[in-house]
Amino acid sequence: MQEKSGFAKGFLLFVVIYGILASLMYWVVRDDWQRTAVSTDMVNMDALLPELVEGKEISQDIQIAADSLEFLTLYVNLHPGVSPESQLVAAFSAGDQEIGEKAIPYGAVKLDGELTFPVNDLSLPGKGALVSMTLRAEGGLSLWYGSSKTAGKFQVNVETSGLRMNGEALEGELTLSQKGTLFLPYTKYFWPVALVLFLGLAAVILYCHHCRQNNLNNRINQGIDLIKQYKYLLKTLVIRDFKIKYKASMLGVVWSFLNPLLMTFVYMFVFSMLFRSSIEYFVVYLMSGIILFNYFSESSNLGMQSIVGNAGLITKVYMPKYILPISKVLSSGINLIISLIPLLIMMAISGVRFSKSLLLIPVVLLFLILFCVGVSLILSTAIVYFRDVQFLWGIFLTVLNFLSPIFYPESIIPARFITLYHMNPMYQYLFFMRTITIGGVSPTPITYLYCILASLGTLAVGLFIFRKCQSQFVLYL
Repeated sequence: MQEKSGFAKGFLLFVVIYGILASLMYWVVRDDWQRTAVSTDMVNMDALLPELVEGKEISQDIQIAADSLEFLTLYVNLHPGVSPESQLVAAFSAGDQEIGEKAIPYGAVKLDGELTFPVNDLSLPGKGALVSMTLRAEGGLSLWYGSSKTAGKFQVNVETSGLRMNGEALEGELTLSQKGTLFLPYTKYFWPVALVLFLGLAAVILYCHHCRQNNLNNRINQGIDLIKQYKYLLKTLVIRDFKIKYKASMLGVVWSFLNPLLMTFVYMFVFSMLFRSSIEYFVVYLMSGIILFNYFSESSNLGMQSIVGNAGLITKVYMPKYILPISKVLSSGINLIISLIPLLIMMAISGVRFSKSLLLIPVVLLFLILFCVGVSLILSTAIVYFRDVQFLWGIFLTVLNFLSPIFYPESIIPARFITLYHMNPMYQYLFFMRTITIGGVSPTPITYLYCILASLGTLAVGLFIFRKCQSQFVLYL
């Protein structure tokens, strides 16, 4: 009777906690899953079109990237000596239907700079529609254009075509970007999905309770029992590894603050001063990438060596071997959490808006930690049989560092490679972190799905490989 009462209280506590977390999650993502800002990138600037004078016009077909378009931005070149009273006229049409036009005074145009003008007062069609924009001027102005497309932010691609000068076809596209709002349908699915997930978890809990009462074998119960039995050992290993890292160091844990800061300043000098990076809030963009990738690199390297490095312990004492790589990942996780403090400080200094989306930081960290556990289990198994894995992994990390948008914008990746580029799990974690910090919004459910699949998929593969091979470790150590 007492056991049933204890289970009922525990299950009720689960229901309450799940309800609180689900409600908090809904409050954080509700507005962002109804609409999101869309800002597309410009094509690379290759050349200037001929000067716009009376009797000349330039036309460009634009595929609308948002449900509601607010601004268009052109990169133009203003010639000296032009009267500020002159103007550039942008006329819009869809098929045979004229939509309207905008008159932009030359006084608003910078010499060789961006020209942004509002179009929210025009009845432009929504996302996916093709609109023709015709530009006329009174002289003294040229437009930049290029021949290669770039991927838009928020995973929206801009497709343009039909560049014409006085009706004559030209190669390339205008250096043009769009800014608008994309309406999303995801909020209405939140509670049905949350209910399905709750029912699934409740069914697992009830099934495990039934197996315990009837003394039936259950892998979930076996795993829970192992965690309870060896949780003190796991805690001890995590604390030991964290202390060893800073043993005999004068600054100790302060290095968890200094390391990302110093690396950020070096990268910032190179890419902001020498190469003139135009990324918004570049310091925060760079530091978030460095922190997450450094954690992945450190935890995977330590996890990889966890079995061969404890060969004496494994061959003499019985213990669940998977505790060793997991302890390395968790001990590195302490440094990861500490290094988030300077990131938040740099956000405040840089003027990044603090929003409720920051409450999602534990979510992306959980995804990343689970992914690192899976990778560590795979590597710690592989290195037992092939010691060269440690050298191959070092090379792979170097390549992955350049294949992840840590210090460069995603917009430099050609559109034909963007799908393959997004298959990199580290890209998804970086995109998630920067969306909630710099963007101040929640990612769309698609990003959550990518992160869940990468994390749980890698973890499942790692557990399967490690479990199959762990009994033979003593033969190769």
